[in-house]
Amino acid sequence: MPLSHSWPFILEPGAIGILAMAFALDLIIGDPERLFHPVRLIGHAITSGESLARNLPLGEKTQGAVLAILFTLSVFIIVDLGVKISGHISGLLQWFISTILLYYGLSLKCLGDEAMSVKKALVKNGIEAGRQRVSRLVGRDTDSLNTVGVTRATIETIAENLVDGVLSPFFFGALGGPALCISYKAINTLDSMIGYKTRRYLEFGTWGARLDDIANYIPARLSVAVISLASPLIGGSKPWYVWKVALSDGQKLPSPNSGLPEAAFAATLGLRLSGPSRYHGKLVDRPIIHADGREPVIQDIDSAVRLLYISSFLFIGAALLLGIMASFIL
Repeated sequence: MPLSHSWPFILEPGAIGILAMAFALDLIIGDPERLFHPVRLIGHAITSGESLARNLPLGEKTQGAVLAILFTLSVFIIVDLGVKISGHISGLLQWFISTILLYYGLSLKCLGDEAMSVKKALVKNGIEAGRQRVSRLVGRDTDSLNTVGVTRATIETIAENLVDGVLSPFFFGALGGPALCISYKAINTLDSMIGYKTRRYLEFGTWGARLDDIANYIPARLSVAVISLASPLIGGSKPWYVWKVALSDGQKLPSPNSGLPEAAFAATLGLRLSGPSRYHGKLVDRPIIHADGREPVIQDIDSAVRLLYISSFLFIGAALLLGIMASFIL
């Protein structure tokens, strides 16, 4: 039977199985670079859309707003229409397509594997290899980072992408199904491509960054809860301490969201994170997160990846359990 497209998606018959299977596929397959991925298609579409938007007879900020809003709506409509059409062909086909699209929205295994590849590069081939590998994960300049800097950048990326790559896409998938999940990925990709505070995007990228801040607002705050619960499971700090540091240091960064999981990771692992970094050749004086912590060492990447996985399992497990309970009650 085709999906009914009711909200929240997780309460539809069969939706819990679709969400669970999508998560399982991400854990098993990850994101092979040679496999087609809609996010890469989204990236190409944003590049083309930027050229069109910049030709509009409008101010740069308004041009960027037109691109961000219309592109996100277009992605939602296209994906939603595709899922609905597949349902008219076959309920089984619709379930398959929904599962694959939701799988595409998640990137837990990919993130964990990329982080561990940085550690492997540092240990086996030295600092230059580590710099090159971490440059795949971060937007900051990496050519002058030392071992501590590469390790810190890796852990910060793990913390931030717990939200961007796992919690938020699953949250929106559970709420609005594949269309909302992929629309979130479109917003996140917009931010990663045009949300930088460079001369080219300072005005044009304002709405791309703003939409990303809005979309991640709730998942970023939920991340503090799951990281706190996961902390003792990896031998980290007590949950109340993680909450305390997240609340005190989580709003120090310019982003209203990324500082929260970063501060929670720092408190859990007992580390000092953030601090001044170079972006596009310019030194950005970012505040220190969890100043009482120690400098990270290479082995802390292992602990950060374990924290990433356990936090993700707690969040997704809790969401699926609540969905099962709600389906019985309703």
